Amino acid sequence: FLEKGNICIWDTVRETLTRLTLDAGANNTIPLWTPDGKRLVYASRAENGLTIDICWKAADGTGEVEQLCEAPEALFPDSWSKDGNTLLVTRLIAGGGSNQDIYMLSMGGDRALKPLLQEKYMEIQPKISPDGLWIVYASNETGKSEIYVRPFPEVNKGRWQVSTDGGDSPLWSPDGREIFYLNGDATMAVSVETKS
Repeated sequence: FLEKGNICIWDTVRETLTRLTLDAGANNTIPLWTPDGKRLVYASRAENGLTIDICWKAADGTGEVEQLCEAPEALFPDSWSKDGNTLLVTRLIAGGGSNQDIYMLSMGGDRALKPLLQEKYMEIQPKISPDGLWIVYASNETGKSEIYVRPFPEVNKGRWQVSTDGGDSPLWSPDGREIFYLNGDATMAVSVETKS
């Protein structure tokens, strides 16, 4: 939930709204729960800042905001691995027009940011499958946004196009047997069968 550049949490039981971030002048957006539900990761741009960094904070509001990753361009959180050890992010490449690539942020050790899909096209909105073996994402490599699936993390071992007439905002069903995506105002569903 966003309120004037800050992230809020709505308690569905008590029906109360609590501000999680209290950064005056900052623009905090794209909140994403960690797999264990204990934290929220989000994109944050400081007032008059040129970069958008990845930060997180405890969901109960305790503790300080921690910056997870800083890049010279904009970073946006997209999807967690089931074990919470890897966060997929979309990176807007400076000077690249609409060029966006998909990176992996390791949550262990030095929290290294490594490229996953770096092509001359735009690759955005990656989501890791429930079994952790696949990613679905949107790319404009055909001239318009379409939905694709690749093995994860070995993305170069295959690529399958899911949509045929445009698509964005892909999601996996909880059992991993369907992919949902938007095509204009329509929500599409495609059955998938994966073999490991």
